[in-house]
Amino acid sequence: MRQCAIYTRVSTEEQVERYSLEAQKEVLTRWAEVLGYEVAATYTDPGYSGAQEDRPALTRLLADAQEGRFAVVLVYRLDRLARKVRLAYDLIERLEQCGVGLMSYSEPNINTTTSIGKAVLGIMAVFAEWERDTFAERSRLGLRKAAQSGRYLGGIVPYGYTVEDGRLTPQPEEAAVVRQIFTWVAERGWSTERVAQELNRLGVPPKYRREGRGVRGRRTAGVWRGGGVLRILKNRTYIGEYTYGKRTRKPQPDLVPVAVPPLVEPALFQAAQEQLARNALFAARNARSVYLLKGLIRCGVCGRAYVGSSDYYACVGRVNRQASPIPSMRCTAPHVRRAELEESIWQDIRTFLLNPGEALQAFVNEESPERNEVSLLEKRLQALIEARARLLDLFLEGGIDKQTYYARIEDLEARIQEVQASLEAARERSIAERQRKEALHSLESLSARLRDRIDRLTPEEKQAVARELVEKVTVRPGEGEVEIEVRYRFGQIAPHTGRGSWPQ
Repeated sequence: MRQCAIYTRVSTEEQVERYSLEAQKEVLTRWAEVLGYEVAATYTDPGYSGAQEDRPALTRLLADAQEGRFAVVLVYRLDRLARKVRLAYDLIERLEQCGVGLMSYSEPNINTTTSIGKAVLGIMAVFAEWERDTFAERSRLGLRKAAQSGRYLGGIVPYGYTVEDGRLTPQPEEAAVVRQIFTWVAERGWSTERVAQELNRLGVPPKYRREGRGVRGRRTAGVWRGGGVLRILKNRTYIGEYTYGKRTRKPQPDLVPVAVPPLVEPALFQAAQEQLARNALFAARNARSVYLLKGLIRCGVCGRAYVGSSDYYACVGRVNRQASPIPSMRCTAPHVRRAELEESIWQDIRTFLLNPGEALQAFVNEESPERNEVSLLEKRLQALIEARARLLDLFLEGGIDKQTYYARIEDLEARIQEVQASLEAARERSIAERQRKEALHSLESLSARLRDRIDRLTPEEKQAVARELVEKVTVRPGEGEVEIEVRYRFGQIAPHTGRGSWPQ
C-alpha cells in the first residue's frame, strides 16, 4: 500500500474541541484508510503556534520526507500546517522537492498532487493568515476590556501590592514600608541612598528576598539600593494611577487607566517629588571638581565605573557601600592616582592634536577600495538577474525542458545569493569607511581650532575633548601594578595601549 504521514497541531491559544489532537488523528486515520493509504507515522506538535516554523514534530516530518518514508501528508486543515502564507508555501514547496504531496481533510480542493489543488492552496492560506490576525486583534481587545474592569494583566507586581482575584491588592507589611519611604523623603529630606541604608539596617527584606525569587532566574543580593528606592518614589501606582499599555510596540499606545487602591496620599507623593528635585540640585552643587576621565573609566574586575575624588579614581564596587552592601561582595580593584593618570592621557591627547601628522590627510584623500568593490558587485548582480529573466523566457517559450531549467535556475539562484551577500558586506564596509573619513575630517578641524590655545583650555573643555577622543580606559590589577588600557577612536593614536605602574 502507499504510505502517508499524518500531521496534527493545536496551539495553546486554541480551545476548540473539534481541533483537539485526538480528534484530528482519529479523523485523519479513517480518511487515510478510505483513500487507500497506510499511515507510516503520525507527527504531533502540541502547544505550538502555526506561525512559527521551529516545531519538533514538523522538523522530523520534513527530515523523513527527504528519506522518502511516505508519499503524501494528511492534515485536518491547512492552518494546522501553517497560518502564514509565506510559511505555508515554503513548507509545501519543500515537500514537493521531496516528491511528497499535501492533502487537507476539511478542504478537499487542497491537494498538491493536482493543479487545481495548488491554485486553491493560495486562497486558503490567505484566509488562514487573516483568521490568525483577527484572533490576535480580538485577544488585544479582550485584554483592554479586562484592564478597564480593574484586572491586573501580569508583569512585575509593584512592591507593596499582591495579586488577589486578578487585581492588585495592598500587602499590609509592604504597604507600611512604602508609606514610610515616602515619609522619610518628604518630611526628613532623606536621599534615596539614606533610605536604602536605613531599610538594610532595620532588616526589611526587598520583594525578591521576601518571596524567595530571583531576577531572570538568578538570585539577587537581597538588599535595598538607592535605585530601587527611587523607582518606588517615582511610581504613580502608589497614588492609584496604574496604566495598562505602556509596553506596547505601537508608536502612540492607547493607554488604559486601571483602578488600583492607593497606598500614599497625593500630597505626600508630590512632597516627595519636590524633595527629590532639591536633593538632585544639592548633589550637583557638591561636585566641585571636573574630572577629565569622568564616565570613561571601567573596572576590569567587576565591570563597574570608576569615580573620581580629590586624589584618586576608585571603583564604585569598592567604595560605594550601596553598590555592594555586603563586604564580601565588594570589588577588590585598586585605586588609581588621579593626577598621574590624567596627566599621562592628556599629554597623549595634546601631542596628537598639536601634530596630527601627514598620515591623517593622506588617509582622508585616498581612494576607497570599498567604493569600487560595491560598483563591481552591483554590475555583477544586475547581470545575473538579467540572465535569470532570460532563462525564464527561454523555458516559457519551450526552448529548454523543465529538468534543464531547474538545474540552471538553481545554479543562478545560488550565484545571485552569493553576490548579494558579498554586496551587502561591501556596502557595510563602504558605509563604515565613509563614516570614518567624516570623523577624521572632524578631528582635523578640532585640531586646527585647538592648536593655538591647547594650553589654555578650561577643565570643562579638556573633559569635552577627552570624551571626543577617548573611547575607554580599563583598569586591570596585575602583579603588583595596575594596567591601564586606553583606546582612542581616531587617527594616529588609534588604537593605543598605555601601561604603567599606578600606585594604589
